[in-house]
Amino acid sequence: MSTGELVEERKLDGQEPKVSLTAEQIAAKKQRQAAELAAEKAEVWQSISALYIPLSLFLSCVSFSAGAFLLYNYQEPAGWGFIVLTVAIALSAFIALFRFQNKFRAQGIVGGKDTEMIKPSSAMVEAESEVSDQTVQE
Repeated sequence: MSTGELVEERKLDGQEPKVSLTAEQIAAKKQRQAAELAAEKAEVWQSISALYIPLSLFLSCVSFSAGAFLLYNYQEPAGWGFIVLTVAIALSAFIALFRFQNKFRAQGIVGGKDTEMIKPSSAMVEAESEVSDQTVQE
């Protein structure tokens, strides 16, 4: 009985397999856990940016129109304040856009274990093969 079979047998019995790890394996495991934690943080920031970018661009359009309205109709100096606010909001949105890339996802490290992998069921695969067989026959 090999070590792999023993591990599988213990997994089936519900027991944790007893495997001794070397120092390099422990260090690699800790690095992987740290990378997964950093990936989760990066994913949260990416989600916040995904909401912030369109909202801030909408608010900058609204504030620019308010500033343009005040300047055009009333020659009010507060209109310049709205336009400066527009520039600040738009710049922050573009900075968020440039920082939007998640380097951990590009490396294949995806944080969070709550994601669900959906695999095609055997019935779905059989139905697709039947459809392809029918199209070939025709």
